[in-house]
Amino acid sequence: MSATVARSSLAMAGGSVASRILGVVRQSLITLAIGQGLVGNAFTTANTLPNIVYMVIAGGVLNSVFVPQLVKAAAHPDGGREYTDRLLTLTISGFLVVTVLVTVGAPLLVKAYAASLTGSAFELTVYFAMITLPQTFFYALYGLLGQVLNARGRFTAFGWAPAAANVVAIAGLVLFLRNFQGHATPAEWTPAMIWLFAGSATAGIVTQALILVVALWRDGFRWRPRFGLRGVGLRATSQLAGWAMASLLVSQLIFLVSSQVIWHATGSTEASPTDGGVFVPGISVQSNAMLVFMVPHALVTLSILTAIYPRISRWSRDRDLAALRSDYVRGLTVPAALTIPASAALIVLAVPIMGLLFTSRNPAEIPASALVLSALAPALLPFGVDTLNQRMFYALEDGRTALTEQVVLTATAVTVALVALTVRPEWTVPVIALGLVASNTAATAYGMRALRRRIGDYGAKAVVRTWVRMALASVGAGYLAWGPAVLLGRSTASWGRLGYAVTILIAGSFFTMAYLLLARLLQVRELAVIAAPLVNRLDRRPPGRHRDDD
Repeated sequence: MSATVARSSLAMAGGSVASRILGVVRQSLITLAIGQGLVGNAFTTANTLPNIVYMVIAGGVLNSVFVPQLVKAAAHPDGGREYTDRLLTLTISGFLVVTVLVTVGAPLLVKAYAASLTGSAFELTVYFAMITLPQTFFYALYGLLGQVLNARGRFTAFGWAPAAANVVAIAGLVLFLRNFQGHATPAEWTPAMIWLFAGSATAGIVTQALILVVALWRDGFRWRPRFGLRGVGLRATSQLAGWAMASLLVSQLIFLVSSQVIWHATGSTEASPTDGGVFVPGISVQSNAMLVFMVPHALVTLSILTAIYPRISRWSRDRDLAALRSDYVRGLTVPAALTIPASAALIVLAVPIMGLLFTSRNPAEIPASALVLSALAPALLPFGVDTLNQRMFYALEDGRTALTEQVVLTATAVTVALVALTVRPEWTVPVIALGLVASNTAATAYGMRALRRRIGDYGAKAVVRTWVRMALASVGAGYLAWGPAVLLGRSTASWGRLGYAVTILIAGSFFTMAYLLLARLLQVRELAVIAAPLVNRLDRRPPGRHRDDD
C-alpha cells in the first residue's frame, strides 16, 4: 500500500509542477500577445470570473461535504455507485443551469467587478466573459470527477489534467500570435481575434474536464443519471462545512473591492488615467505578480503542510495536545526557512523575474510590475501561516474561529484597498499589494493567539526568534546580492530576456550561497530538517551516527 501511495503522490506532484511551469509559460505568452494594459486587464477580469463563480458556489462544499460523503458511500454494498450517480446528476444539472445564467448575465458580472468600465473596453470585456464563463461548468465537472477518481484510488489523470489544459491554451496563443496583432485598442479587436484568444483558454478547461471523463470510463465507471435528492447527503452537511462556506464568501470580498478600485485607477482608456504617459498597472499586473508569488508558497509551504496535515488531524482527534503543538511549531518554522529568503529574493530580483516572464512591447510595464511584486513579496510568511492556522482550526473542528480569522484578513485588506483610492493611479496596485501583507499579518497574529488558547503554550516567542534569525540571514543575503543584481542588470540591458535570465542565474546563486552561509552562522536549524530527506535519499550508506534513520 505504501508503494502505491508513494507512486500516486509522485504522479500528482509531477503533474502539479508541470502545470505550474506551463502556467507561467501560458501567462508569459498572454502578456507577449496583448500586454498588461487595458486589453490585458479586460481579459484577466473576464477569465477570472468563472473561477470566482465556481469557488463561491462549490469550492468549500465540494471538499468539505461531498468528498467525505463519497468516501463513506464507498463502503455501501454497491460500492457507492448509486450515491455517486445521484451526486453527479445533481451537481452537473445544477452547474449547467448556473453556467447558463452567469453567461447570459455576463454584463452584470463585469459591472460587479469593474463598474467604471465604459465604451469599447466594457464591450470587449463582456465579449471575453461570454466566451470564458462556460468554464464554470467544466471547472465543476473537473472538481467532482477528480474526487470520484481519487475515491477509486486513481490519481494520475487528476494530477496531470491541468498541465494538458495549459498545453491546449498555449497552442491557441501561439496560433493567435502567428495570425493577429494583439496590441490593439479594444475597438480594433475583431470577433475572430476574440474567439481565438478567449476560446483557447476555455478549450483548455474543457480538455481538463474531458480527460477525467475518459479516465473514469477506462476505469470501468459508467454514469447513470439518477434524479432526486435522496441519498445525496445534503442533510448530512455539517456545521463545519457551513463555516467553511462562509469563510470562502468573506474572502471573495477582497477581490471584489480591489478589482473595483484598480479599474477606477486604470480607467476605460489607455490615456485617461495617466499623467505624462506614466504606465498604470492594473488587474493583469496584479495577477502576474500573484502568479510568481504563489510559486514558492505552493512548492514549499503547501507541500510541507500537506505532509503534516494528516498528523495534525490525527492528534486533534486523539486530543494529543503535546503532539499537536509540536507539529504546529514545525509548520510555523520549517517552511519559513525557505519562504522568508524567498521574499527577499523576490524583492532583489523583481525586475529580472518580471522582465523574463512578462516582457511586452511597452518597456514601462516591467518596472511597474516589479514594484508590485516587491510590495507583495513580504506576504509569503504570513500568507503561509494563515493557511496553516486555517487547517489547524478545521482539524480542531473550530470553524467559527477560522471564519473570524478570515474576517480580520478581509477587513484589513478591504480597508487598505479603499485607502488606495486616495493615491495616484500608478500607486494603486502596489498599495493594494501592501494591503495583502498587512492583512495576512493581522490575520496571522490573531490566529496564533487564538490557537494558543486552544492548544496551550507552544512557544510563540521562540518561534518569533527563529523567524528573526531567518529574516536577518535573508536581509543580509539580499544586501550582498543587490549590487551584483544591479550591475548585471545594467551590463545585460541590451540582451533582452537572455540578460534577465543571466541576472537571475548569477545573482540568484550569489543570494542562495550567502543565505545558506548566514543561516548557518545564525543557527537556522530548520534548513537541516528540510535537507535531511534529500541527504538521506542520496546517502546509500547504512544508517548510523553520520545520519538519522528517518
